[in-house]
Amino acid sequence: MSEFVPLKKNQRVELDDGQTVTVTDKLGEGGQGIVYRVRFDSGEERALKWFFVGYLKETRKFYNHLAENIKVGSPSEAFLWPEQLTKFVDGKPFGYTMKIFPKGYESFSRFLLARVHFKDAAAMVNAALNMVAAFKVLHNKGYNYQDLNDGNFSINPMNGKVLICDNDNVVGHGEYSGILGKARYMAPEVVRGDKQPDKFTDRFSLAVVLFMLLAGNHPLEGTRTNYPALTNKYEKKIYGTEPLFIFDEKDSSNAPHPSLHQNAPKMWKYFPSFLKKAFRQSFSQESLLEGRGRLLEQDWFNILMRLKSSLVRCPFCGEEIFLESNKATTCPNCKKTIKAVGYLKFDKRSNQTVVVPIFKDAVLYDYHMNSSSEDFETAAAVILEKPGKFGLKNNSRFNWSVKTPEGKIISRQPGEVQVLFKDAEINFGNKNIAQVVAND
Repeated sequence: MSEFVPLKKNQRVELDDGQTVTVTDKLGEGGQGIVYRVRFDSGEERALKWFFVGYLKETRKFYNHLAENIKVGSPSEAFLWPEQLTKFVDGKPFGYTMKIFPKGYESFSRFLLARVHFKDAAAMVNAALNMVAAFKVLHNKGYNYQDLNDGNFSINPMNGKVLICDNDNVVGHGEYSGILGKARYMAPEVVRGDKQPDKFTDRFSLAVVLFMLLAGNHPLEGTRTNYPALTNKYEKKIYGTEPLFIFDEKDSSNAPHPSLHQNAPKMWKYFPSFLKKAFRQSFSQESLLEGRGRLLEQDWFNILMRLKSSLVRCPFCGEEIFLESNKATTCPNCKKTIKAVGYLKFDKRSNQTVVVPIFKDAVLYDYHMNSSSEDFETAAAVILEKPGKFGLKNNSRFNWSVKTPEGKIISRQPGEVQVLFKDAEINFGNKNIAQVVAND
């Protein structure tokens, strides 16, 4: 096999269909290869991922695998899927073209280093929802990712839109790409060498990414993982043989280090109880050591929708807060205590609670209007407040049917407001009913 030679500016590269592209500049470099900006003769630009010689063990097999994925097509628009392969010459480097990240997107690592910040909490939660939605589609179409880590994501900080790159290791269920992944993101059983990556280990990696997105620190890196050098021995111990969640309820020996891990304790304190529960389940000892109890993408989607609908502003200082539906919440900014007067309760989805606190400006989405919808962007209703009472404004396209506590049926058309009475029921159609529950 010949020595790897990087591509040069203005160098022309032949694609498998006979077209050529011209290298214009270098976009980045990772463990697998170098990514270049290239231009077609038409002027259209693409990214070209150029693999290091020696990175791939079975080069022709991997090339054919990429060709098959290109033929099948991208699972969703969130994936920057391989589009065209370069011409294959045995023993020589090759690569594939893909779309370039559009302007306005930032690498996930820049968020983790606090060099970029989300516009608001809603954009951050949208990013989490977009990640989960993308991997749900991927898994439902019969693929698993196998190398899920922070380097895969680019995020728009203004709205939480997510694009996913490095899709060359994606394979069908039951197949193995030969790539294990990054230790910090791999499931413990993969780190230990007990099994190869699959959709179940993907789900663990997804939980890690979600925790890092929302909490700002790694879920397994705490006081007892503060080694002077992270050798292979210690990596296997931290992420494989002796992993321990930094907020484990039964064992606090790996709690966040006060000087090294400041983000997670600050955020964890203000996470609503249902989100804490989800992460504690995802990083329980049963999950870490036995692979049991991990949340499906649909579970995460419903939990994150609950999180998004709990997002309101503190009435005392205006700070964004995640409001509990049935108990007091402390504002992270002014430390005042806030409590919703009640909540709207829907039927569970995939055994996850669906509620919205009754609080000024809390938003319901198309997701809430239709039990089969996963639209988390279209605002369909908003809670309004007047002295002594709350109302729900119909911003959807449909009529609602409201049953009062006395049994009277009222119709609410788009644009109208329904006062929220204790024990009333709001029928949004499609057998989707919300009950108005009052807090004590």
